[in-house]
Amino acid sequence: MKFRRTIRNAALSVWLQRRRSTLAGLGVTVGVAVLVAMVAVGQGAEHAVLRSLRSMGTDLVVVSAGKVVVVAGRPRQTGNVTTLTIQDAEALGEGLPHVRLAAPVQSQKLPVKWRELSTQTNVVGTTPAYLPAKNARVQHGRGFEEEELRGALRVAVLGPSVVTNVYGDASPIGETIRINRIPFEVIGVLEARGLDSLGQDQDDLVLVPVSTALRRLFNLDYVNSIFVQAVPGQTAHAMDEVREVLHRRHRIRAGKEDDFTLQDQAQALAAELETARSFTTLIAAISAVALLIGGVGILAVMLIAIRERIREIGLRRAVGATSRDVLVQFILEALFISIIGGIAGLILGVVAATVAAWLGDWPLVLSPGSALLALGVSSAVGVLFGAYPARRAARLDPTVALRSA
Repeated sequence: MKFRRTIRNAALSVWLQRRRSTLAGLGVTVGVAVLVAMVAVGQGAEHAVLRSLRSMGTDLVVVSAGKVVVVAGRPRQTGNVTTLTIQDAEALGEGLPHVRLAAPVQSQKLPVKWRELSTQTNVVGTTPAYLPAKNARVQHGRGFEEEELRGALRVAVLGPSVVTNVYGDASPIGETIRINRIPFEVIGVLEARGLDSLGQDQDDLVLVPVSTALRRLFNLDYVNSIFVQAVPGQTAHAMDEVREVLHRRHRIRAGKEDDFTLQDQAQALAAELETARSFTTLIAAISAVALLIGGVGILAVMLIAIRERIREIGLRRAVGATSRDVLVQFILEALFISIIGGIAGLILGVVAATVAAWLGDWPLVLSPGSALLALGVSSAVGVLFGAYPARRAARLDPTVALRSA
C-alpha cells in the first residue's frame, strides 16, 4: 500500500511538472527514435542485400578485369582493366566440368532515343548466356540469339525502366530505338527486378549483342567482366578452374600477381553486409550520445525539482516518510520521464523507419527485440541519471529542510 502511494505521488509530480518533464525526456525520445529507426533500416538493408544477391543468379562468379576494391560499399576496378576478352569468356564456357556457362559483359552509359523522347541508360553488351547467369527473364518478346550475336546484328532487349522512360504506355516490340544515334530493333522487354542492395535500378539497362556493342557503340576489343555460372554447390571448384584457365591464357607465371579478380556471391554478401552493419553500428553510437544527453537533461531537471521541493521533502519526512521513501519516489519520477520519452521515441522511430523503407524501397524489419532493448535502455538511463538527485533528496535533514524553506 505504501509503495503504491509512492508510485502515485511520483506519477502526480511528473504530471504537475509535465512541461519540464517533456523537455527532460526529449533527449531520450530522440535517442530511442534514432536507435529504433536505424536498427530497422539496417536490418532492412541486410534483407535487401540478401534479396539482391539471390536475384543475381545461383552460384554466380564474377570475373573482373584488374583489381576490384570496395570503396564505401561499392566495388571499384583498379589497375589494367583491358585484360579480359570475348575469347576468355568462350574458353571459360566450354569444357570446364564445374562451369555451366560464361557471359562476357561490357557496359557504358549512353543516350537512347525514340522519336523525340530520350534518356541516359546503362547499355550492356553481352551474350545470350547473360540471362540465365543473372537469373533474369524476358517478359515480352524474346532475347537475342547466337546467330544475331555472330552476325553483330543491331537488336536490343530493354529493361522496364527504359520502356517507361522512353515509350511510356506504348509497346516497344518491333520499334527502332537509337542508341548513341545508331538504330537498333527492339526485340524484347525484361522482367522487372527493382533496386539492388545499393539502391541502383536494375531495370534501367539495354542489352545488346556484345559483338555489336564493342564494334558499333564502344569501339573496344575487351570486356570489363565475365559472369560465370558454376554447377550448383561447386563454386569453389569452378573458381579454381577459371583461375587456371585465365593464368594459362594470360601467361601468368606462378608467384606473379593476377590481372583479374574473382568474386563469388559469398564474398559479395560478406562485403555488403559488413558495410550495412558498420552503418548500423555508427548510427547506434550516435543514438547512444543522444540518450546520454537525455540522461543529463533528466539529471538537471531532477536537481532543480529537488531544490524547489525542499519544503515538501521536509514535511514528508516530518510526518513519517523515511529516507528510503523519498529515494524511491524521486527515482520513480526519473524512471517515468525516461519511460514516457522512450515510448514516444519508439513511436517516432517506427514512423521514421516506415518512411525510410518506403523511400529506399527496402523491406521494413521491425524487431520486437530492438523495441524492448530501446525501452530497456531508456529506463536504465532514467534510473542511472535519477539516482544521484534521489540520493541527495533522501539525505536531506528534515529540520534543515523545513528551516531553509
